[in-house]
Amino acid sequence: MSYKGLEKIALPLIFGALFYLAFSKLNLWFLIFPALYILAGQRSFVFWFLSGIFALFPSLFWIRIAMIDYGGVLTPVAYALIALLVIFLVSIQFLAVYLLWRVFRYNPIVLPLLWVLAEALRSSVPYGGFPWLLVGELTVDIPILREYLSAGGVYLGSLLVWYLSVLPHGFRSRRFLIAFLALFILPLPFIRLSSVRPKGLKIAIVQPNVDEEVKLDRKKFYEYLPEYWKLLDEVSKERPDIVFLPESAFPFTANRLYSEGKKLLSYSQKFTVVTGLIDIRFGEGWEPYNSVFVIEKGRVVDFYDKSRLLPFGEYVPFPFGFTKEIFGAIGGTDYVPGQDVRCVKAKGFRLGTPICFEVSYYSLVRKFADCGDLIAVFTNDGWFRDSDGTFQHLRQARVRAVENRRFVLWVNNTGPSAVISPDGSVLKRIPYGREGFLIYSFQE
Repeated sequence: MSYKGLEKIALPLIFGALFYLAFSKLNLWFLIFPALYILAGQRSFVFWFLSGIFALFPSLFWIRIAMIDYGGVLTPVAYALIALLVIFLVSIQFLAVYLLWRVFRYNPIVLPLLWVLAEALRSSVPYGGFPWLLVGELTVDIPILREYLSAGGVYLGSLLVWYLSVLPHGFRSRRFLIAFLALFILPLPFIRLSSVRPKGLKIAIVQPNVDEEVKLDRKKFYEYLPEYWKLLDEVSKERPDIVFLPESAFPFTANRLYSEGKKLLSYSQKFTVVTGLIDIRFGEGWEPYNSVFVIEKGRVVDFYDKSRLLPFGEYVPFPFGFTKEIFGAIGGTDYVPGQDVRCVKAKGFRLGTPICFEVSYYSLVRKFADCGDLIAVFTNDGWFRDSDGTFQHLRQARVRAVENRRFVLWVNNTGPSAVISPDGSVLKRIPYGREGFLIYSFQE
């Protein structure tokens, strides 16, 4: 291969490495600036295509863990499916942006706008979109810039990062400098510094650390229950007001609470329990829901049904029904979405309770923030172990905290679990892979 041939591959590889490291669990967020600077300096369709592949494939490679280790998907099939997802995302986020940018004669003012429009598009369609690896998410770790999230959300964050990255390309243009200054000055009056604090509330987050192989084996999961009761016995000594347990926390379903879940109901005599449970309801047939339940004094007093389901994880969209035979973990049955986004009440407080992937959606979590004093996200990242995906998911919760100026509780099965402040910082956490609980009082 000639020197020029190597150069055509090397630079996209450098971009991909910088992009990946910025979004990885290493959290080298500052590398996004040279990455985007490199991308903005290229005028080649092939370069943009290769850059997208080299950036997104390693950044999303963690998806293979759920597919291969727990979903029963053959390794070549899993890699092929991830490659298809990456190519689809590259076609929107890189190729479409490049082609439109070329129409605008590679104007540096336009490029950030086109990129953010592509982010918004792929966050919405198809099947609810894939709002992952948005450049604006990185601003939660960038001093000063993070405050802009409360003014315009993650997409404003993406614009800010992009304009800073392309500043060396456009600083000689008077129009670019005006646009640059306007972007940083005009949102200033809309930055919110005040936040809602649920004063007087003392909470506990329980991290049971149940391995996914155990959760997928009903008998083993039931055998684990004594560990739950030990944890809850220890928690009760701290006298919390509310105890939070993660998504699908128990082997029994909500409709069997009053038979198989009597022990859990007994704990709700000591403190309010808010937990994720699968619920089976019967209409024309049996209908599974992924839900959060509030249990007080031995009975269910409120609940929320997950409204934004995960495609290919909780349901298979048309026309891909045949994949149920490939992905065994789906079990052939689609979950049923909830009808609306609503907050639940517990101990006199209103709780927004997004479940797992729902935290990825800016507008969805905003609805929870509008009705809630506190946001508690229930998830089970045991599907992805201690991977980049687990870290990326937690960062999204931190972004949502700043956008909405709300405390966010990150209630995770295998961890990390955390209390996140309205400025996006982690106030208290349980590390990944550790069984335990944390106590936090909002009087602190």
